[in-house]
Amino acid sequence: MNLLNVLHVDSAAEYRGGQNQARLLMKELRALADVRQGLVARGDSTLISEAENLGVDTHPVSWISPIDPRPVLRILAALNRDYDVIHAHDSHGLQSALAARWLGGRRTPIVASRRVSVRMRSPSTWKRADAIVAVSEAVASVIRDQGIPSESIRVIPDGVSTQELERLLPDRLRERAGAGGEQTLVGTVGALTPEKGHAWFLESVALIADDHPEARFVLFGDGPERDRLVGLAASLGLADRVTFPGAVDDIGRSILDLDLFVMPSLEEGLGTAAVEAMVAGCPVLLSGAGGLADLAGELIPTVPAGVVTALADEMDRLLSDSAARSLLARRCRERSGGFTSLETARSTLALYRELAE
Repeated sequence: MNLLNVLHVDSAAEYRGGQNQARLLMKELRALADVRQGLVARGDSTLISEAENLGVDTHPVSWISPIDPRPVLRILAALNRDYDVIHAHDSHGLQSALAARWLGGRRTPIVASRRVSVRMRSPSTWKRADAIVAVSEAVASVIRDQGIPSESIRVIPDGVSTQELERLLPDRLRERAGAGGEQTLVGTVGALTPEKGHAWFLESVALIADDHPEARFVLFGDGPERDRLVGLAASLGLADRVTFPGAVDDIGRSILDLDLFVMPSLEEGLGTAAVEAMVAGCPVLLSGAGGLADLAGELIPTVPAGVVTALADEMDRLLSDSAARSLLARRCRERSGGFTSLETARSTLALYRELAE
């Protein structure tokens, strides 16, 4: 099979779920097929360092704003190396890739990833991509509702690396949360932003905390909501029961420290933190928002997003019954089998080859 040349583009300054998915894709493609890969990204980003470690050709650039011309020129220069496909991993990357293709007078196919279930700000921009990868049917539905033709959309779920998760780092999360081995640890993982539903989680915890004195609750992650959430926890009388340790690298390798993982998102494309917990065999309680319903399938129960009493009741049931948690953990492990980074790479590679023909 002929060598395939793929140029990845990502504009993010931070290293979050989308950037980790781009890293995993580059890693799996390197091992999976005869693919030469390049990456245009911020020169000071973690992603570009990770790509260099993988042997990917990197094209670092300063990227101050969505209308910054430098990324466009960097992509245009990279295209002179005869890339067959461009994969834009976020909306700003897509804008720059489209501009570079137009300036160069090329027809290099562009794939754009869409990982959030909120409406697009500029559907006309996304329509110019040759294919849009939606990480769940929920995301695909939002895209279709905004006028993107179904034939341009491919549902390819994000995945996690089972090999990376096998290298466990036990007790790390318990230490960060200040929880002893005899305590039941209930936690969430994600950026502290409004759509992640942490306020709803805390309000639900307040209804059941007194009934479970052995339980400690922890919110792993950082973000603009941190101060408000710390204040909310205090106002609910939870200051001595809830901790905010910040973000933890490679958290999936320690996720089994949690006795119950809760993902209370109000909006979610798929929820790869939950996938990591499921693969590890941790019992996972999901809201039914966005792509989390796709992730749950028929095996895992969900609770209506934003309904405080529903989340409180389900947490209370699971904390009161270790056998129920064990059953949920087994179902989560069973359900997680299709959400691997290897399967994501195989499906994405097939799309690349189709477009490059």
